[in-house]
Amino acid sequence: MSGPKSKEVLIRKVDLIWYPLALVPILALFLAGAYGYLPMLVALFAVFLLFFWLFSFGFAVYSKFRKPPKEPRQ
Repeated sequence: MSGPKSKEVLIRKVDLIWYPLALVPILALFLAGAYGYLPMLVALFAVFLLFFWLFSFGFAVYSKFRKPPKEPRQ
């Protein structure tokens, strides 16, 4: 019986420049909802997007600064 197959890496390089740019529309949605230009539900959705952004940013920073394995395990 063969062991589990290794999964192919889909993203080889992480570009951290896009993360601050993604904050602009998230903050705009939050402010528009907070000031009443859009329904308050939009501001709550922006908070959800902010948490999603934080976790994504954390994983991106981790993958950017971790050391790659020296040799593939077999």
